[in-house]
Amino acid sequence: MEYSPLSRGWALPLGSLFFICALYWNGHGSDLGYWTSWMQQMAQGYEHAQANYPPLLLHWFWLLEKIFDFAGFEYPPVSPVQLKFFVLLPVLATQLWLCHRVERSLCERNVQPLKSPVFWAVVASPALLLDGPVWGQVDLLPFLPMWLSLVYAFRARFFIAGAAFALALLWKFQAIVILPVLAGLFMRRWRLQTWYYAPQALAGLLLVGLIGFLPFIWVGRFAEMFHAAYLGNTDIFPFATFNAANLWYLLVGNITDMHQPLLADGGWLTPHKLGLVLFALVSVVCMLRAWLATERFGQVVGLAMVMVLGFFTLAPSMHERYLFLLVPLAALGCARGEIRTGWLLLANLAIACNILLVLPLEGDAIWRQLSWLVVVLTLFALATLGLGLRLPTSVKISHGGAIAAAVVGGFMTVQVYQLHSLNRVEFDRLGRVYLSDIKESYFHQDWGRLSRDASVNNDPLNIYGRSFDKGLGVHAFSKVAYRIPEGANFFHSYYGLARAGESGSVRFSVLLDGRTVWSSGAVGWQPPKQVLLPLRGAREIALQVDGLGSITSDHANWAEAGLWQTAPGGRILSRR
Repeated sequence: MEYSPLSRGWALPLGSLFFICALYWNGHGSDLGYWTSWMQQMAQGYEHAQANYPPLLLHWFWLLEKIFDFAGFEYPPVSPVQLKFFVLLPVLATQLWLCHRVERSLCERNVQPLKSPVFWAVVASPALLLDGPVWGQVDLLPFLPMWLSLVYAFRARFFIAGAAFALALLWKFQAIVILPVLAGLFMRRWRLQTWYYAPQALAGLLLVGLIGFLPFIWVGRFAEMFHAAYLGNTDIFPFATFNAANLWYLLVGNITDMHQPLLADGGWLTPHKLGLVLFALVSVVCMLRAWLATERFGQVVGLAMVMVLGFFTLAPSMHERYLFLLVPLAALGCARGEIRTGWLLLANLAIACNILLVLPLEGDAIWRQLSWLVVVLTLFALATLGLGLRLPTSVKISHGGAIAAAVVGGFMTVQVYQLHSLNRVEFDRLGRVYLSDIKESYFHQDWGRLSRDASVNNDPLNIYGRSFDKGLGVHAFSKVAYRIPEGANFFHSYYGLARAGESGSVRFSVLLDGRTVWSSGAVGWQPPKQVLLPLRGAREIALQVDGLGSITSDHANWAEAGLWQTAPGGRILSRR
């Protein structure tokens, strides 16, 4: 079918833009720590992997390490933005495919994408953005092979369906949720004369599974890693619900023992047993429906959605993100006109709200992006609602894929340049490099931005009347980290409150490789003091400022903060 001359071509550029912007929002630090730890393990080889995760993500970490090592970059990257970007490249590819497929399906139905709530609920999906580029999760990765397994099972091409299902399981074990639907579709086609469907499906499943685990088989760790990825996780969170807003939250509350009896007199009725029974009943119903009452593929999509909802709502030990796959299923179902749009909107709402209960948004990047959005909306409203201008809504982009590639490629180029420059600095004739002249690897601040060679409110650097030309202006709480370049052996800085912080009280700290090695104690409005520390082979230095009491006036300066090849003459080393 030929496309109608509609507003197509927007999905890939807009999807890329929203994804990249969301990378700058604060992720969940503890979960990013898992990625970092597993990346470090994979850098040492498959023999050292200790992750309780299916193998495809670990293969991706191994491949990333080879690329970073070839380029001479530090691995894993320290910057949360760079860490999320490179880890989530497969997620970005899957999300862009989803956006493109939704746009294409809408155009095939002669629906203007830019006027469709389905289009915007996917391209700017709060659930997709919060789970992926904001949090740094990879829950979207199994969706594409899950979708393909449903498509090919419906077409009775069971070798491909089995292979795609195995691929989904190799990304995330939660893909198992569609197994009853696949079983029903298999029974729908299976007859005595078509007995060969069973070995076809099994062959596809086993072949892909074997290839996926081949590196671990090679090093003799298949049984260990298979158990860790698929069987060992069941006992990690023995709760009726773990931050999931579902039936068990209503009945017993959050993070409650799933083996605790529901009735006062005890008995066998526990959230664990009852939840499994209820979910098994939903699974049987969906399998029978797929077997006996599926004439359209839209019915298959609906049954898969029921399975995801039943899994999240009824099964024990659910997390806040386990409803996530409802969004891409509903998105493609709605775009094809087989599922009502309300399902997609409600799925986005439920999943985004549940994630936000665990992942509160904060940080300057969100404020700035939201501010730009409000400014653009105001101008748009003035033009359309105020002045009555009619803006085109059927603009076609001829090369949307090329534009998206340029957006992602440009962003990647910037990140690669920053990785290249992190450990490559030039010392001046005194053997010194100022921190304000090099790129930080990490930065977080509760108010304002990191100011280079100026105070946090852009005034000249000044501590108790003494002016400085170089340095960093921050506001408590603040933490800024730098890779220590080769040849740097000492850190030196003046420190104190800025002129606007006369009534403040803070504590300055220096961390080397995550360990606090120096702290100033309470610092108020007083003359500048100095800190000089040996680096002794450390890889990263972090400068931290904590507010003591109210942070209303905690404008702090690290003046002349720099790294030295030799100790600056005439200065005394601070105690470590």
